[in-house]
Amino acid sequence: MNKLWLILLSFTIINYSYANEDNWWDISTKAVVNLWSTTSTTEFAEIWENITPKLNEVLELEQQAENTPNSVWLGLGTDKEDLNEEINLLLDEAVEILSVSNINNIRQAIRAEDDRIREMKQDIAKYHQAQITAPVDSTWHTTVADYDLKIKQIYELIEQSKTKITKLKTQFAQELSNKGLSISTEQLEVLLSSVVGDDITQSSIVYDNIKQISQQLMSLTEKSGEDINISQRYYGMYTVLLKILLHMQQSFIAKLDYQYLPKIANIIIEVKNINVTTGNLLRSIDEKTHRKHLLANLQAQNFTLQTAKLYKKHLVKQRYKIVQAIKKTSQDLQIAQNTYKTVR
Repeated sequence: MNKLWLILLSFTIINYSYANEDNWWDISTKAVVNLWSTTSTTEFAEIWENITPKLNEVLELEQQAENTPNSVWLGLGTDKEDLNEEINLLLDEAVEILSVSNINNIRQAIRAEDDRIREMKQDIAKYHQAQITAPVDSTWHTTVADYDLKIKQIYELIEQSKTKITKLKTQFAQELSNKGLSISTEQLEVLLSSVVGDDITQSSIVYDNIKQISQQLMSLTEKSGEDINISQRYYGMYTVLLKILLHMQQSFIAKLDYQYLPKIANIIIEVKNINVTTGNLLRSIDEKTHRKHLLANLQAQNFTLQTAKLYKKHLVKQRYKIVQAIKKTSQDLQIAQNTYKTVR
């Protein structure tokens, strides 16, 4: 049975990618080995402690669902749909648990500094506006010079935040490198700025943690002397891990289909409508200054339209890669479930 478990595990230790055109997000088998040796023991211990109860809960609900009717009369009692909803909630919670990583912490810190810079720039705009009515000289009121000093201090704080972000990005890239994922500065910027960047990062973290847990389950099975009851439990937990992975991938697709791609489509429609309006105005206005502004608007609109189309292309490519990953995970899950049933 150990050989069977090793075969199962081999389905998990695969090249897994939501990569862009250059496949810079590919994870090699060698990288997986490096991952096991570089991930924090304390971090993994916390993940293990939090995730194993969820795996067992899902297993119990799935076994309960085997003897539960598809529907109940007048909604009295529990049916399969109720249990599936409960299982999906547990899978969502499991994804959050498996998303724990120093990489994610660094990403959150970068976002916090970005937000801080955005707020400070708003303060600068507010102070510039206040200067319009501020006195040049006053003992009791904030003067123009006072606002200049405030603005200067904020610019200094912005530079400090930018320096922090640079250091955090270096740490982020180093964390990826420690896991065998070397990316260029340009690729790092794409990952951090893309609307799907966080999803890609989370997916990779979850997948890495699932690999570690799978390895641990294999080790525990070996130590149990392959006791049939213990093996059954660990095989079952392994199938749940694959379901978590599949659930996460399907959620990623849902975000693309119902959030990201529709938003891009709306932007394209809106820009095209504005473009038509701008063209009509150009044909009806002769004044040179107005035409100059309209031509500048038209150029900006065309640039936005081109960018939106390129972004849509980028998201569609990501979607294709996720679909391929779903196919692979679904096959792995079918084999794992077949083995689990065999053990039972």
